[in-house]
Amino acid sequence: MAEQLVDGTGTGDKLKIDSRNRLRAFSVTESEDKDYNKIGESWSLYFTATPTGVTDEFFYLENTGETSIAISDIRVMCAAAETITIKWVTGTPTYSGATDAAVTPKNGGSSKVPNITAKSDPDITTLTDDGVIDFMRLDTANKLYDLDSSSNIIVPQGAKLAFEATTGTNLITCIVSIQNINLT
Repeated sequence: MAEQLVDGTGTGDKLKIDSRNRLRAFSVTESEDKDYNKIGESWSLYFTATPTGVTDEFFYLENTGETSIAISDIRVMCAAAETITIKWVTGTPTYSGATDAAVTPKNGGSSKVPNITAKSDPDITTLTDDGVIDFMRLDTANKLYDLDSSSNIIVPQGAKLAFEATTGTNLITCIVSIQNINLT
């Protein structure tokens, strides 16, 4: 006897398959970050920094939680042309005047907070480079740039990254969008 799949909501509707063995279904597709935002697991990290010199790291992010974090968007504006390098780092940062990044939930009804350390500072030191993830070339002063990447940056539990200014000495304004994600 052939088995039939029936709608689980109690309507009794049966699964339909066409002559080419394709399932007939209706679906709604949304981005993963939008889905996480619905449950209050999406935040904006806002900060400004004026790096003190050439190749100074000015932003540090560490995942201190038990789940991975995805960076889905990075938007940056600088008072002068600049190149921002996003890189994995190891070590313990030393700060000269750190400020916590402002963490704001993207879902106004959520009071959840991410398990992260996120700080801006004009000259973060004592970190060791562990690989370049991406870079952003900001060719025009005071223009908003958005990182155009083929996928999110996944920051596993315990991982650390930093933003580095190639030239430095100019005000940088940045917003980083993050989500807690479950990779299992």
